[in-house]
Amino acid sequence: MIGRDEPAGSLWCRKELGHVVRREHSSAAARYGWLVGYLALMLAGGGLTATALLAAPQMAGPAMLATTSAALAFLGLQVAFDRREEIAADLFAVDLTRDLEAAAELMSFYEENVTKPPTSGGLGRAWAQFERRWFATHPAPQARLAAMRRHLVDQQTD
Repeated sequence: MIGRDEPAGSLWCRKELGHVVRREHSSAAARYGWLVGYLALMLAGGGLTATALLAAPQMAGPAMLATTSAALAFLGLQVAFDRREEIAADLFAVDLTRDLEAAAELMSFYEENVTKPPTSGGLGRAWAQFERRWFATHPAPQARLAAMRRHLVDQQTD
């Protein structure tokens, strides 16, 4: 990609640099807090389910459902924070380059080569939307480009 379009490649390098800079300025507690929290949640839920299974077997199902629901909510929060980090890295890069054409080229590259195309079937389309909503760590390329445009416009008005 860098050989194909130098401004887009330059923007991509700066975006990755934004990840490194943000990671270096965050604490280890912030980086590993999610993992510790998730492990504590799963251990507590597993213990609750095992206890319910032994003490009151009819409560094991609801205990497992509660644990699974909490784990999915935790996953949703993690994905939301990952997406926020991606947008922050994009804004870092566009701050350095101020080149929306390169950003559009990079997002077009992502759409063509990284983003999964929607399938034609109803169930396949529903699954793709579910997957994007709950598991994609990167926002949709067009949403990222819109955020970069808004950021530059907001900076011009300040």
